[in-house]
Amino acid sequence: QANVARDAAHGGGDGMRMNGLHFRRGLGVGADSRIDLALAGDWRLLRADLGIDDRCRDAGGLQFQVWGDGRLLYDSGLVKAPGVVKPELDIRGLSSLSLRTLGAQGSQPTQVCGNWANAVLIGEEGDSAELVAP
Repeated sequence: QANVARDAAHGGGDGMRMNGLHFRRGLGVGADSRIDLALAGDWRLLRADLGIDDRCRDAGGLQFQVWGDGRLLYDSGLVKAPGVVKPELDIRGLSSLSLRTLGAQGSQPTQVCGNWANAVLIGEEGDSAELVAP
């Protein structure tokens, strides 16, 4: 998916930074992104550190949402730097997840970039998660 950077901020750079802290792992996304995953196995939890990357912190803020099997599981509300939210979501029994950003607002809403830093699925050995093409 073109608007997703792996282990880097959206638009490039050396990793992700929020509030001056460096995050080595995660997904850097733009102001209106969607990452769909097909799940198989016994996944239990989704954890992440969500926030606005330092490189675009003056552009504004956005919302993070997690959908599971077509239902809204989490909505962060408007997140602006230096705020970071850390959801821990029960994903037991789900066959699909959708990680989304939307609702960008601020001085340059199209330039807002967010991070799903340290995003991790916790489950059992043999569980799988695959990206679903848009």
